[in-house]
Amino acid sequence: TVTAVRQLAARDAEEQERGARALRVLSRCAGNQTAMVAAGAIPPLVALLTSGTAEAKENAAMALGKLALSSENETAMVAAGAILPLVAVLKSGTVEAKKNAALALGNLASGSSENQAAIADAGAIPPLVALLTSGTAEAKENAAMALGKLALSSENE
Repeated sequence: TVTAVRQLAARDAEEQERGARALRVLSRCAGNQTAMVAAGAIPPLVALLTSGTAEAKENAAMALGKLALSSENETAMVAAGAILPLVAVLKSGTVEAKKNAALALGNLASGSSENQAAIADAGAIPPLVALLTSGTAEAKENAAMALGKLALSSENE
């Protein structure tokens, strides 16, 4: 885990991709998620959303999506500034990246009304709606889940 986190900060794009890919795989297990956060994975994963290659963005968004299943990680992700870069990926990323960003935003929206409002204020609703018609089946499912969670906030109705 520590090696993969270090790879995220490498200058070499391929090294960053390897690190993001490894963390995407590791993020499937809750025990690994704890180790990833302890190793400081959230800030460099967020940074990859803006500066990484298309593949790095896809993997970073998925890893963040899995990490957002924990309320403690949600707080750390919001503090690291994850919402705006995730919305940017949702607007202009690859098909895979958009699907993963929708998942991450949906998981972040489940945590609190503050997160729901911040996600809506960041402009996530129009690209999520667009994904309902233009995305893959899984992307549509993730977008619908995210929109459903955003609709729970009275500010977004």
